[in-house]
Amino acid sequence: MTNHALLDNITHKELKILPGYHTGQGFDISTVRVFPVEFSELQMEYPIVLTRNKETGHFEPVVLLGLSKDENLFLSPHGWDALYIPLAIERQPFLVGFQETMESGVPQRQPVVHIDMDHPKISMTEGEPVFLTHGGESPLLERISSVLMAIHQGNEINQVFSKLLVGLDLVESSSMEFTLANGEKHTLTGLHIINEDRLKKLNGDALETLHQQGLLQSIYMMLASLPNFRKLIDRKNALLKSQGVAGT
Repeated sequence: MTNHALLDNITHKELKILPGYHTGQGFDISTVRVFPVEFSELQMEYPIVLTRNKETGHFEPVVLLGLSKDENLFLSPHGWDALYIPLAIERQPFLVGFQETMESGVPQRQPVVHIDMDHPKISMTEGEPVFLTHGGESPLLERISSVLMAIHQGNEINQVFSKLLVGLDLVESSSMEFTLANGEKHTLTGLHIINEDRLKKLNGDALETLHQQGLLQSIYMMLASLPNFRKLIDRKNALLKSQGVAGT
């Protein structure tokens, strides 16, 4: 359940956010949506792939956090076990909402900060304050506001990215097969990746279009991130070993 509310410094003057990222706080997920603006950081630690949004039909970039449903191998007893935290994780429990305004008689939808009041990271007694004593934005809220703006802009860029990838026939379905240290064989399905052979055959005009949109580098970062899939398997094997169920 969610309980979204428009954030304001009167209603939420005592609001605090618990630090860290832990099991049971809504982070037990195997994938999370990501945006090209963060690919340079993501590609060092996570596999970046594509999934199809069933509602819009667009392909959306995501990073793999686990190898099975509701599994996040980056959650540890000490918090998030990676140098970079994806924007869509960092922003919680805040989210982008929209407010109708009038500009020169024309209705406009303006992005505003909403908060999920039922989120487990919400507290009134402990944690980092959202607002300063006299109502100003805390450093936490200033950071969150920039994160939400990046996500808002990133959603628009992702749609452009999807249309370009489909138009250039660069998306291919992929299933990832792997065997764990305990001998279990698994296959991840429903994923899509960049077809590297087709990418190599693009003509100059197509490459220039991708470059002008700032998305050619994003494609190469996605390709560069794929070896992190092996690191994800290593995390899974380490977890199984700690639980005493890995093979010898």
